[in-house]
Amino acid sequence: MYQKEIIYMNLYKDGNRLGNAGFLKVEKRGKEGNLSLTVKNAPRSISGKFPVRYYSGTDWKEVDGIAVREGGGQWERKEEDSLEQVRLQILLPSGYLIEGTSKAAEEQEEPRRQNRQVEYIPVERPQPRETTVKEMTAAQETPVVQETVKTQPPMSLPPVEGLKEDKWEQILDTYDQVHPYGDERTYVKLEPKDFLILSSKYQHLVNNSFLLHGFYNYRHLILGKENEAYYLGVPGVFYEREKMVALMFGFEAFECASGEPKAGEFGYYLRKVEL
Repeated sequence: MYQKEIIYMNLYKDGNRLGNAGFLKVEKRGKEGNLSLTVKNAPRSISGKFPVRYYSGTDWKEVDGIAVREGGGQWERKEEDSLEQVRLQILLPSGYLIEGTSKAAEEQEEPRRQNRQVEYIPVERPQPRETTVKEMTAAQETPVVQETVKTQPPMSLPPVEGLKEDKWEQILDTYDQVHPYGDERTYVKLEPKDFLILSSKYQHLVNNSFLLHGFYNYRHLILGKENEAYYLGVPGVFYEREKMVALMFGFEAFECASGEPKAGEFGYYLRKVEL
């Protein structure tokens, strides 16, 4: 049975969508298929050959890749997998990302999101770390899904009584408290609809694709105060490739219970925010 699908690619810069970036033609013949990618509207200042990451229906693959020159390029690959739920990404220099997702992938993701749960496991350590938010360290390059998710519904702040003068103290009283790193530090659990508590210049994060991807995978975000600074955390697993994607979307640090992130370890990608 022969099937063909056209997936439109999008160009992002630091997490913000800039526009269309070409299309991916997916042809399926039984359990075999073909991927044919045409890139357009890439920054003309970018030139070179870049790896292509794609999900073929069973797992993620990374291949050496597509040559981009003068804003465009062509790439083609035969694939023995069934090419179901196709996703494709190209990481470009200077914070640019080209990404496309098939309709089947978008439809299949929602049930999985609804069934996922996260569990906090305290970790005992002899004494607290001096540095509480560490810069992410390099680890093995293992592909991790990075998705574009639709805009959240309008934000709303839960009604509370007896408002306190200190905003952070009020937040601690309003939202569920957690200890994500297994120590004395207290954070609160949030959803994107709660971003009304953030300063207005940070409320646009409700549309941040990396943040929404982490939220839909684990059904929560965290917010904490350390050394008079506030940090918004997106749950995820640490990998070198995921660190690169997180940086592109503004999350410059990673924190985990062990203190030293290793490949495959659960934790939070962090960025500073203001209330």
